[in-house]
Amino acid sequence: MESNNINETLGIENSEKKITDNKELNSDELFRDENRLKGVADFVLIAGIISAVILFFTTAIVTIKGEYSFQNETLFSWAGFVTVITTLLFTIGVWAFLRVISNISITLKDIKKLKTM
Repeated sequence: MESNNINETLGIENSEKKITDNKELNSDELFRDENRLKGVADFVLIAGIISAVILFFTTAIVTIKGEYSFQNETLFSWAGFVTVITTLLFTIGVWAFLRVISNISITLKDIKKLKTM
């Protein structure tokens, strides 16, 4: 009754099974979702930078029209500047988070692919 393979005795499936769908896919198809996530991350970064620039010129630099049309005063608003910096830092944080999640997924798929070969 003794078995040389303890996994068979315990009823554990063989971990060396080949996963045919991962083996037959090339890297572009295998990492399609991760590449999309990287694209979303890049879009978020670009949109955040553009919105931070727009916010800077609309909230941080304030033009006050004087009594006469030729007397304009330009002031710097610290509250608007804090909003711009917060928007920029949040955008960079979301971009970095999405990139890290994508890279973790790619690494895990690579490890799984190497383990099943």
